Amino acid sequence: MARTLTQADLIFPIQAQSFSSTLSSLKRSALSISNRLTSITQDSIFVQSVADAYDLPLVANERCGSWYIPPEKKAESAYFKSTDGHVNEWSFNLRRLNLHILDLVARDGGCVIVDSTRRGKSMPDALSKTIPIWCCVINRAIFPDVGDHELHTPGQTISASEHAQIEQRIEGFVKDFVAICKPDIPSFRQKLKKPLRPLWVTQSSSLPDLAPEFLDFFPAVLCTASRRVHGVEGSEGGYIQGAADDHEAWACGLTPTLFWNNRDLLLASNEDDLPAIIAGLVEDETSSEAIPILIRPTTKLFVCSSENADLKSFDTVISCTPEPLTTTNPKQVRMKKYLHLKCREGKLGSRDLRPQLTHLPAFFEAVPDEVGNILICCPTGKDLSVGVALLLLCLYADDNGRLSNRRNGRKVDKTFIKQRLTWITTSSPFLNPSRTTLTSVNEFLMPSPMAMKKMPSLPTPITKLTLLGDAPTSEVAGEVAVSQDQQLHERNMPSRIFASLLNNTNPWTFTRTLSSALPTHPSGTVTGIATFTPLTSPSHIPSKAAYLYAEEGEFVTNNGLRFTARRKYVYFLKKDSDDEEEYISVYFHEEDKEDGIEGMFVEMGELSGEKKGRGEWVAKNREQHLCGEDLYTASWRFGGAMGRGGEVEDERWWEVRYDVKGPKKDYVSETRYAK
Repeated sequence: MARTLTQADLIFPIQAQSFSSTLSSLKRSALSISNRLTSITQDSIFVQSVADAYDLPLVANERCGSWYIPPEKKAESAYFKSTDGHVNEWSFNLRRLNLHILDLVARDGGCVIVDSTRRGKSMPDALSKTIPIWCCVINRAIFPDVGDHELHTPGQTISASEHAQIEQRIEGFVKDFVAICKPDIPSFRQKLKKPLRPLWVTQSSSLPDLAPEFLDFFPAVLCTASRRVHGVEGSEGGYIQGAADDHEAWACGLTPTLFWNNRDLLLASNEDDLPAIIAGLVEDETSSEAIPILIRPTTKLFVCSSENADLKSFDTVISCTPEPLTTTNPKQVRMKKYLHLKCREGKLGSRDLRPQLTHLPAFFEAVPDEVGNILICCPTGKDLSVGVALLLLCLYADDNGRLSNRRNGRKVDKTFIKQRLTWITTSSPFLNPSRTTLTSVNEFLMPSPMAMKKMPSLPTPITKLTLLGDAPTSEVAGEVAVSQDQQLHERNMPSRIFASLLNNTNPWTFTRTLSSALPTHPSGTVTGIATFTPLTSPSHIPSKAAYLYAEEGEFVTNNGLRFTARRKYVYFLKKDSDDEEEYISVYFHEEDKEDGIEGMFVEMGELSGEKKGRGEWVAKNREQHLCGEDLYTASWRFGGAMGRGGEVEDERWWEVRYDVKGPKKDYVSETRYAK
């Protein structure tokens, strides 16, 4: 009987091994950085045409929207989340009130809010549901006696059933908004004079030849920037729907402003050169001076980033930073009231904040009776510092925002904390602390007996600015240097490393050493190639991006036996919630499953710098993982170029080690990948 032909018979042997990697490279190139930037540029032309057609200012729904609007064309930013419009999760978010948009609407007669989506949908949930809910709640709260103010949703996208379910919740949203946020209704009514009405525009819509006039309402034109590509996320002739979405996974540190300021250079560059070019642009970008934001209705409480903070206008300074603030001005050391609350960055810092807050009352109650200007800063200027500001508002501010060094005597409960938080979020939409930070503040203001017993004892905090000993005292007063460049760089490291797995069209080569303590499990070496292919994340595993990892190689045991080795995993870049930091998670791949996902294998913990001169990064698994009866402990090392997207010789590599213990297993697996 004739033998059945196989792939190896149809392809020259030297080509057989690279066939699958070629297919993977083609898939990766479709979602390349250059294709994304080109798609964004094309979509931005449509966005501008919408603004011109309606003669209205452009508002970017962050963070995606800003990519489609040149900085000089962006009138404002908004913060409407698609999650507030997800099925059965419909919400009017009291932490994202976006009331600042009403000033723009009243001044210009409406606005165009820009967003996009990458998942093959016609528009994101933020535009189809979150903003329509917001418009309806605002209308009913401000104009309760003028009409019914029905909910408007796009009929071609939202079913009648879902529309009805959302509408049933509107009155509850209105009551919470009025009771908790206590908006100045007469002021808003005087400002707006007529209600809001959402309108929807996509690339398949017909635009008016002349800007229409809306007599009965202010239009909120909800513009989906990208055209729809049917099916899963992917490319259609090089075009990528929602190309800007989840930019942490592909942009290598590029920001919308950097993109628009260097658009011609980036669009003209070769794909292989882009990561290094972007890394250079990011490194060369000069950090601007941090701008303090006033928390209204106070007149003296400000928050800002600790990077490049100017202290000269403030009498009291509180920093929530890994290291104390340093200054080149001796006068500031003598004159400023200063408190350092030692907090790491991100989620760990939010947890550090809870015990550190115990230092705050004694410090603040010792400031002069005539409380001067107060600055609270943290690395981002919108998380830990906002948590401390919230605590001061709850304990030391009266209902008019006047601050005193004596407690206000108010009963503190969750409703009261939400009311004070509203002061912050309406002062600036950028100020939206993480859930972990808010939890730390809540636990301090409403402590439980058990929590108090577990509170660790802390060393006395630093209460003086540190003078840089080698800095000339004649430097400009107020110039502050904060020793946190490394921490700031680490913030985006998981997404940078995740993106670097795809930053080159060549597959990874790897060498794996297996060392077993048991004779039943062979020891030896595996050599081969590995590829990462973009994958659409399944709905039951929320993630920012996903890759299918596939490897093929030859396993040679220590006694000379040879085997073909193949395996697949699915890598996810995950972020559980707004307050959580990103991390990389690895799942088993199962061909027989519909979505190909079997179960979680291992999750990478916090990345940290090691051997600073060599620029390496290390991580351990978040927790030891029990797979069946076997306990897996994992650790990773990454070359410096993995965090920069560059091609520096000897730096584009990474390693993973697994220590496996079980009834029938006792081995160490060490793998090094390189290009």
